[in-house]
Amino acid sequence: MKFTCNTKDIAGAVGATSKVVNAHTTVPILSNVLLRSENGRVVARATDLELTLELSFQADVSEPGAVTVPAKLFSSYLGNLPSAQLELSGSPTRASVKCERSNYDFHALPAEEYPPLPATARGSQFTMAAKRFRDAVEATIFAASAEEARGAVLMGTLLDVSGSSVTMVATDGYRLARHRTGAEGNGSQEARYIVPSRALAEAARNFGSEAAIEIGALGSAGNQLQLQAGDVSVTVRLVDGQYPNYQQVIPATFDRLVKVNTAGLIAGLRRAELVAGDRASMVKLAVTNQTLVVTASSDISGNAYEEIEVEQQGEDLTIAFNARYLIDILNHVKSPRTIMEFLGPLSPAAIRPADTDGQAEQLYVLMPLRQ
Repeated sequence: MKFTCNTKDIAGAVGATSKVVNAHTTVPILSNVLLRSENGRVVARATDLELTLELSFQADVSEPGAVTVPAKLFSSYLGNLPSAQLELSGSPTRASVKCERSNYDFHALPAEEYPPLPATARGSQFTMAAKRFRDAVEATIFAASAEEARGAVLMGTLLDVSGSSVTMVATDGYRLARHRTGAEGNGSQEARYIVPSRALAEAARNFGSEAAIEIGALGSAGNQLQLQAGDVSVTVRLVDGQYPNYQQVIPATFDRLVKVNTAGLIAGLRRAELVAGDRASMVKLAVTNQTLVVTASSDISGNAYEEIEVEQQGEDLTIAFNARYLIDILNHVKSPRTIMEFLGPLSPAAIRPADTDGQAEQLYVLMPLRQ
């Protein structure tokens, strides 16, 4: 193979795909990025067998073909090149690069050994506006579990498609994030996918300013999901399992409501958390007389007291939360004011933006701590 391209284009593609490579893999070919050139374009692909990322860019292709190069080494090399034209020629064992007055040879592995893409048989398919997709991912995946001991299902995010509605849900058993928005081209079909959260993060990060994203199941068993937008494609193996019935976690009714300034509450919680200091980061929220009082205490650090004016509906209440979890949720409430709804000191609380754009619905549920 042989092609010429701009250093910025290939550096961006190889740099992005190399992030998928597992640094601890014991399979040598999986430490490499595949470069395939044909028809005036070059496709860079990397995989860890669970997640595959492809990016393509324009190039002057003189000899179609493919080569694999060490991901981390080649990405670092490209990142240190000036903006210029680069010529790359490859064989099964070597990739040679010329850029201005420098020549480099990199050891390669045969492209034929690189894992192929999954079967292209498609199941249900729909289209989302890219901005809505990115907003949904940002609003939910932080709540997924990061602990392998809790299982792959809770490390994933539920993608629930019903008619023209797309709902993303993530939970680690202590907090839950739900984001509902619209989709196109789905008709009356319904589908539920448990998608590894890191795959959604990679997709959101690499889709850039694309207008729309096509999402569809792949393979005869429909056990892989492909997300495509412009020059980027993300293919991921879906999590096999049953997602918890998240609807049961959300209380049907509440009897107390508080409307509070989002930034003010975050600031107060951050200060109180410094004093709480323990593993649970417990802070107490007491609502009375249109005032929210945040307190924390520690035998080592002392006592914290924050007073915030709020709009209160219903009876007074004192409830305790993990400050870090509550702050995480509030950081994803894109509204100057936040609504918090309660049923009692031991029941889950619901948190949502007070002001919305009408295009999406956000809801968070947080389990309280015993006082």
